[in-house]
Amino acid sequence: MPRKSSPITIDPRVKRTRRLLRDALVSLILKKDFASITIKEVTERAEVAYITFYRHYESLDQLLMEVLNEGLAELMTHIETLAKQSDTSALETEGRLIFEYIEQKADLFRILLKSQSVTRVRRKVVGNIAAIFQKSCVPLERLGDQVTINIASNHIATSLLSLIEWWLENNMKPSPMEMGKVYKSLIIDSTVGAVSSLSVISR
Repeated sequence: MPRKSSPITIDPRVKRTRRLLRDALVSLILKKDFASITIKEVTERAEVAYITFYRHYESLDQLLMEVLNEGLAELMTHIETLAKQSDTSALETEGRLIFEYIEQKADLFRILLKSQSVTRVRRKVVGNIAAIFQKSCVPLERLGDQVTINIASNHIATSLLSLIEWWLENNMKPSPMEMGKVYKSLIIDSTVGAVSSLSVISR
């Protein structure tokens, strides 16, 4: 019988170094554009030797992608779980929970939405969120037509990111509870209602 391969374990010191570098990069991006940041600045802020950086990453781009991918993977899991559990009556709660999560990860999303250097990542996020809504959002499933669902889910994803951006720029006010109401009414209800009307007209 073949032996099962053991899961790869990462040395705690490696984890700590990578975390220090990621945290240093985040703190710098919040103060200046990513394109103007140097590896030397990152390692000095992280209190890590310059040569150590290259033992973990080939470039700042690679470090940035790790920062974003880590946080975005959590967001995707979060949204997917909420979308699967939701029905129309629960959409305000879904929206509130999304914005509570954004509040906890505010620095990550400020980076995602602030820097022009991560436009490609933003496109990826929109695509991933849209795919989740296509598969899991109950109100969208009721539309039936796949083209209509594709249009609606992409609109919801881009609208959600724009709403998050506006909220972060306004110091995360109003509250996540109020943003849950905005999410349901302005994004989900209005999108599904408008696209449903267009579908009926086109028949």
